[in-house]
Amino acid sequence: MILLFITGVLSALIIYVYARPSYESTALIRVSQYLDSSQLAKGGAADYQMVRSSIGYELESEILQLEAAKSLGFANEKTTYYDLRNNLVPVVRVSFLDQYNLEVSVFAYSPAVVREFAKALAEVYESNKVKLRNEFRDKAIKRYIDEITGVRKKLSDQLDTRLKFEEESALAGAQIELERLSNVPVELVRLRYRTEEMERIRDVLEKRQAALGVIGQLALLTSLPTAPPSADPLKSGSIVRNSGSMGPFNFTNPAQGKIVTQVVVQPDMVEGIESWRDLEKRKRVLEEKTRITRAKFLEDHPEMLKLKEELYEVSSALDLELEVARKAFELEYARCKEQVLELEAKMPDYHKATKNFDDKKMGYDLMKKGQLAWDNAYEQLSKQIEGLQLSTDVGSVNLEFRGFVNIRSDLPVSPSRYQLGIIGCLLGIGLAGGVPFLFTKLDTSITNLNEFERSLGLHGIGIVPLADPEVLDQINRSPSVGSAVPNTLLENFRLIRSSIIINKGPKDDARVIMVTSARPGEGKTTLATNIGWAFSSMGEKTLVIDCDLRRGRVHQVGGVSNEVGLTSLLTSKAKLEECLQRSTADNLWLITRGPVISGTTELLNAHVFSELLVELKGRFDRIVIDSPPVLGLSETAFLQRHADGVVLVIKSNATSRGDVKDAFNLIGKLGAHFYGFVLNQVDFSKRANHYHYYYYSASYYEANWEDESPSSLNASSSDSQYS
Repeated sequence: MILLFITGVLSALIIYVYARPSYESTALIRVSQYLDSSQLAKGGAADYQMVRSSIGYELESEILQLEAAKSLGFANEKTTYYDLRNNLVPVVRVSFLDQYNLEVSVFAYSPAVVREFAKALAEVYESNKVKLRNEFRDKAIKRYIDEITGVRKKLSDQLDTRLKFEEESALAGAQIELERLSNVPVELVRLRYRTEEMERIRDVLEKRQAALGVIGQLALLTSLPTAPPSADPLKSGSIVRNSGSMGPFNFTNPAQGKIVTQVVVQPDMVEGIESWRDLEKRKRVLEEKTRITRAKFLEDHPEMLKLKEELYEVSSALDLELEVARKAFELEYARCKEQVLELEAKMPDYHKATKNFDDKKMGYDLMKKGQLAWDNAYEQLSKQIEGLQLSTDVGSVNLEFRGFVNIRSDLPVSPSRYQLGIIGCLLGIGLAGGVPFLFTKLDTSITNLNEFERSLGLHGIGIVPLADPEVLDQINRSPSVGSAVPNTLLENFRLIRSSIIINKGPKDDARVIMVTSARPGEGKTTLATNIGWAFSSMGEKTLVIDCDLRRGRVHQVGGVSNEVGLTSLLTSKAKLEECLQRSTADNLWLITRGPVISGTTELLNAHVFSELLVELKGRFDRIVIDSPPVLGLSETAFLQRHADGVVLVIKSNATSRGDVKDAFNLIGKLGAHFYGFVLNQVDFSKRANHYHYYYYSASYYEANWEDESPSSLNASSSDSQYS
C-alpha cells in the first residue's frame, strides 16, 4: 500500500515535470445583423437566431482555425489540423454570453497565440463569409441561367410536340370507337344470363314434359322475361342461326371454314304466342259446362256432343299454340346464342379500343402535365435569378472583436502545482486502498477460515498445510508414522478428529463419517484416509470405504490392491472378507473402489449397501466414507443418509465460494449434519496466511521432533518446508 501511494504521488510529479505549459485567453466578440422591413416581415429575426446558433460551430471548425493560424504565421500549407491541435492550439471553446455577444476561450502552448488567435478567427470568418457569398451568388446565377436556357428549349419542344400530337393523334376516333363498343360487355352478360335461363327451361321440358301437360309447358315457355328494348325483336322473315335439329338448309362460312345451320323465321312461329291464355280460360269454361250438362243429359245428347266438339277444338288449338311456342322458344334460344357468339367475337375489339383510347389519353395528359411543370420551373428560375441579382449585404451577420475579458499569457495555467499535488495524493490514496480491495473482491477462492465461517455459517474444524503428496500419503501407510512425517502435519489430523468427536450430530454419534468436497481435485481422498488413521491411532478399529465408484483412489493413497473392492461387493462378485484390506497402520482397514463396473453407482442407493453398512458397523468402531464430489453427481445426496455427519473439504486458494455454498445448500436441504469444513493445502509461505493463521506454531512441534531421535534430523530439516 505504501508503494502504491508513492506511485500515485510520483505520477503527479512526473506529469508536472514533463507536461507542456499552456496559456489561456477569453475574448469578447460582438455579433450583429442588419435586417430591412421586408426581411423582418418574412421572419428574418427567426433566421437570425438560427444563424447566430451556427456561428459557434463555424468558429470551432477545423478549417477556420487552421486558416486563422496560417494568417498569423503560426502554420503553413503543410500544417494539418491534427498538427495544430497537438502542437499549437489544443482547445478552442465558443459560447454565447448574451444575444449579441459571444466569448471565445483559447488554450494554447504559446503566449502569442492566446493574444492574437481570437481576433484572427473573427477576421477570417468575415473574409470567408464575403468570399463564399460572392462565389455562391456567381455560381448560382450561372447555374440558373444555364437551367433557364434548357427550360426554354424544353418548352419550345413541348409546344411543337403537343401541336404535332393534336394533328396526328386519333384520340377522337379512338373515343368514338370505344363508345360504339361500350355496350358489348353489358349485352354479353345479359345474353349469357338469358341463354342460361333458356337452357334450364329446355332441360325441365325435356325431363318433365308428360307431368307438366300442355298448359304447364306453355306457362314455362312464356315465363322467360322479354328482351329489353335495345334487343332486336324476333321478326317474321329474319334469319336465325339454329343450334338444334331443325332448319331448312346449311351453308359454309368461308371466313371460318365451318358449317352453320340457319332458320328463316315464319309468321306462324312468332304470332299468337300469348293467345294460349284465352284458349286455356275457354277450355276451363267448357269443361265446367260439360260437367254441369253431363248431370242433365246423356253422353249422346246433342248438347253434350256439341260441348265435346268445342272442347276438342280448344284442346287442338292449345296443342297448336304449344307447337308454335316451342318453335318460337327454340328460335329465341338460337338467336341468343348467335348474339353471344357475335358479342364474344367483338370483345377483343372492345379491349383493343379501350387500351388504345387509354394510351392516347394518358399520353395527352402527360404531355399537358409536362408542359405545366416546365412552365412552373421557368417561372421559379426567373424569380431566383431576380433575387440573386438584387441581393445585397443586408441581413448578413458580422463579427466584431471587442477585446479580452481574461488573458494569462505570462504565467501558464497548466500544469498547476497545487492541483497536481492534490491529484497525486488522491491518486496514491486511491491506489493504496483500491488495488488491494479490488484484488480481494475479485478473488472468489477461500483462504480465510474465520471469514468463511461467518459467511457460510459452518464451523471450520481444521486446516491442512500445503505439503508433499507423498508425505501426506505416508500418514496412513506406516506403523511408525512419527519417524517419517513431521508432527506438525499429524497434529492437524488429530485436531480434525477431536472436532468430529466433540461436534456430534442429532444421532449423538460419530461412527459413520462422510468426507466430500464441492469439486474434484480438492484432496478429500487423502483427508479421508488420514482421518481414518487419526481414529485408528486412538486404538479404535477403523474402516475407510471408497464410495467414489467412478474415480476413487483410496487404493493409491493407502497403497493397497484394487483388484476387488466395493463394486465387487455390491455386484456379489466377491465376499466381504476378500474386499477388506488391512493397512500397514495399526487398526486401519480399507475397502477400495474395485473395478469400474457400469451401473454400480445406483446400488449405493439400494438395500445391498444399507445391509453391508449395518454389518460393517458391527465389526468396526469408526467408518469413514470417501464419497464423490457433491456438484454434478447424485451419489453424495443419498450416501449422506447413511452417515452420522459430513466433513466438507475445501481447497485453499482454489475452491470458489459459490461452489462451496452450492454444495453446502444441496446437502443441507437433505437434512445432513455437518461436522464442519477443513481448509486444505493452506500455503503458509504467503504473508496473508501467516497473518490469518498466526496461532499455527510449527516451531513447537519441530522442537519435539528433534528430541525424538538423532537419526531423524535429516528428515526434519527436509520436511520443515511443509509446515
